Amino acid sequence: MNEPKNRLKLCSGALALLFAGASTLMGQAGQFPNDRPPQPGALGTVPVPLPANLGDFVVNRKAAIVLGKALFWDSMAGSDGLACASCHFQAGADSRFKNQIDPGLRNTNPTLQNIWNLTASNKNNRVGPPPGGGPNYSLNTADFPFHQLLDPNDRNSTVLFDSNDVVSSQGVFRADFDHINVVPKGAKGVKQANKKLEVCNAAISPTFAVAGVNVRQVEPRNTPTVINSIFNFRNFWDGRANNVFNGRNPFGPRDPLAGTDPLNSVLVADVYGRLSPMIVSIPDASLASQAVGPPGSNLEMSCSGRLFEEIGKKMLTPSLWPLSKQDVDPTDSVLGPYVYTTKKKGLNISYDALIKQAFASKFWSGTQYSADGYRQIEKNFSLFWGLSIMLYESTLVSDNAPFDQYMNGNIQALTAQQAHGFQVFIGSAGCIFCHKGAEFTGAATSQSIAKAQGAQMEHMLMGDGTVALYDTGWYNIGVRPTSEDIGVGGTDPWGNPLSWSRQTKNVVAAGLSAVNLLNVGPDGFNVFTCNFQVDACMPVTSDARDAIDGNFKVPTLRNVELTGPYFHNGGQSTLEQVVDFYDRGGDGAGTDFVNSTGFGINPTNRAPAIFPLNLNDADKAALVAFLKSLTDERVRWEKAPFDHPALMIPNGHRTNEKTVKAVPGTVYADDDWTPLPAVGAAGRAALNLRALFSFGDTLPYKAK
Repeated sequence: MNEPKNRLKLCSGALALLFAGASTLMGQAGQFPNDRPPQPGALGTVPVPLPANLGDFVVNRKAAIVLGKALFWDSMAGSDGLACASCHFQAGADSRFKNQIDPGLRNTNPTLQNIWNLTASNKNNRVGPPPGGGPNYSLNTADFPFHQLLDPNDRNSTVLFDSNDVVSSQGVFRADFDHINVVPKGAKGVKQANKKLEVCNAAISPTFAVAGVNVRQVEPRNTPTVINSIFNFRNFWDGRANNVFNGRNPFGPRDPLAGTDPLNSVLVADVYGRLSPMIVSIPDASLASQAVGPPGSNLEMSCSGRLFEEIGKKMLTPSLWPLSKQDVDPTDSVLGPYVYTTKKKGLNISYDALIKQAFASKFWSGTQYSADGYRQIEKNFSLFWGLSIMLYESTLVSDNAPFDQYMNGNIQALTAQQAHGFQVFIGSAGCIFCHKGAEFTGAATSQSIAKAQGAQMEHMLMGDGTVALYDTGWYNIGVRPTSEDIGVGGTDPWGNPLSWSRQTKNVVAAGLSAVNLLNVGPDGFNVFTCNFQVDACMPVTSDARDAIDGNFKVPTLRNVELTGPYFHNGGQSTLEQVVDFYDRGGDGAGTDFVNSTGFGINPTNRAPAIFPLNLNDADKAALVAFLKSLTDERVRWEKAPFDHPALMIPNGHRTNEKTVKAVPGTVYADDDWTPLPAVGAAGRAALNLRALFSFGDTLPYKAK
């Protein structure tokens, strides 16, 4: 077949009907394609996807879950008293309101290349009231949405207020890693200066500071929930947490040194205790790939330059025990049996012992040191960390929401308004096209394996009625101009596209051209074009149009009532604002053919389901009510498996965005710590997190 290289051949017949209806599709409410996904079911019907070869590494899953929960909540893991849970404490997400603004560190605008010289308020790029913003600013409801229009139903109406800032999570102070002090257990006479386990050197932050005093840095994308994240085929907003875990970092088979370079590999011991590098390839372990990212991030949890081996050295030091500074409820559903019966905090078992119970001995029994001077158990700490936290998070499945009960036969579980909202969801609002399946996301593993092959990418009509390739479950819905963050359009550290579609085009450009492409690199997935809705069974060409830039993972909608603010930029604070956003067809200003979702040679990357819906007020209210039916009350009240240890959480600094108080003798602002009490399996009876963490004036998205 001699097809032109500059396009993919358009099929006739059914496709022609789609093109004939393109203007109707984009111009009238409810005019979606007829090939709708099946309606979602109860989450309990979906198997939890775990690696088939997990048993090659984990020999005791129960011990691994204990290890994972302890590591996830342990404030000693981070350089500045931060745990993974410090950003995932509210329904698996983050509800803090103070010092939560990032200036948009992923902006590709050429005038902002020296991005670190931005101030976190970035006021030169803000339009209109309200005032404020910047480091240590306290967000209020008037700040939302971040794109405010004269007519909320018209995406091209006059802009009243606009900000390219991002609401995310505060992490560590800017500092450079120095070393770990290994203090022997029970040591006496150790100088006070040497009792600090982790030593970092002060560094000045030009971005996250108030009057020359460093505040905690804020990450460039909003924090998604970890609850139900085990169902995602890839993780992070841009998908860089690979489905295949390499034991070392988030990038899976993309890292050419993992498994070959002894300094950057999991080490395995032979019967004589000698160490050698091992290629680790664990599929369906994206959560493990994700888990090893934040501990090494100099924005999230780490002083700059801290290796995972150093985290292992710190957490395995004899003077430290799990959760040593934190209360653990004796009825904790996982950690309870290990709680000290005395007044001592934390657990009565060491991380060393938990690792040796949970993992095969060849990963910790070596008697040699690595080439760079680490014990094997320290060198492999990233493997233990990633898999154990993945297994803990695999228990965080919220499958008992009213919607689940309704789908399991209890027709009283939904109110009449919620039932109507469900019909709007799968009907005139078209939400189901992206939020598919019981997981309510097209980025789920079950969606990727629903077809035999090739489900990782699609070839379909876009918002302008023309055709493009894009990654399944990753869309540009016009939240912000694409130039501010290209999402899955980015690359990994080795220059490879994060996008599967662009990987495929690169393979074709290298000389392969077939309907069925096997082991497309660097991720190694298969392409089967006969699954394409448009141009089925035709080869992909190297210069085919793709709509990738500005695309982000479709998040789950489960417990969405509790996980705001919303979207990858955190720019909407209420579900009502989110519904208004979709009703006007997103915020991609311009025409259907040229708008702010465009980037590079593409004048638009807008997803096909994003167009004005013209919902009435009753439908909007019903849709919001339905979304609240996806809240599992165990999540709201932190009942098992969502119970947890106590944790001190930094909630900005005293006093405000104009002045902060420095810790004496340092360049760092004094933290305003807020205690999160320990909760046992029965959950939280009265104390409400909304009284601890929410917007300074009202509780816009946390109120039941």
